[in-house]
Amino acid sequence: MDAVQTSSCENDPKPVLKNNKCAPTPTLIINNLHSVRILEELQSQRKNEVLCDVRFETDDGTIVYGHKIVLMVASSYFRAMLSNFDESNKDVVNIRELDSTVLQLLVDYIYTGEIIVTKENVQDLLPAANILQLDFVSAACAKFLQKPLDASNCLGVRALADLHN
Repeated sequence: MDAVQTSSCENDPKPVLKNNKCAPTPTLIINNLHSVRILEELQSQRKNEVLCDVRFETDDGTIVYGHKIVLMVASSYFRAMLSNFDESNKDVVNIRELDSTVLQLLVDYIYTGEIIVTKENVQDLLPAANILQLDFVSAACAKFLQKPLDASNCLGVRALADLHN
């Protein structure tokens, strides 16, 4: 049997924390799933309309729910809207410049970090992402538009790119 060395610190647990010779060095422990889990729970609460303190109403009457603090942290557009303007004291905020489907996609992105860009939604998603100042989504849309670039669509893509910087 192998010999096991023990120190006097192992016999009594109290001195382990008092005696510097036996105390473990501080260790940073990171739970990489922690923030993901929190956002998943917030998204679940939002979907169930739990503790939502803001509702966005679009032109077609669709209501998109959210938590002000989450939206403000993710988007400087929402930060300005919900802290400085008349909307900061409202429970229902009218969003006229965004389509309800696109607004829902972008709010879902804020809570999940995921977005599906398609040829059907990219032309609406790009300007909306620019309005909400969601740079990652804007860049994802630009990259999506670059993939099928060819002689037949290059002028249309250029016009769209110029329009949205």
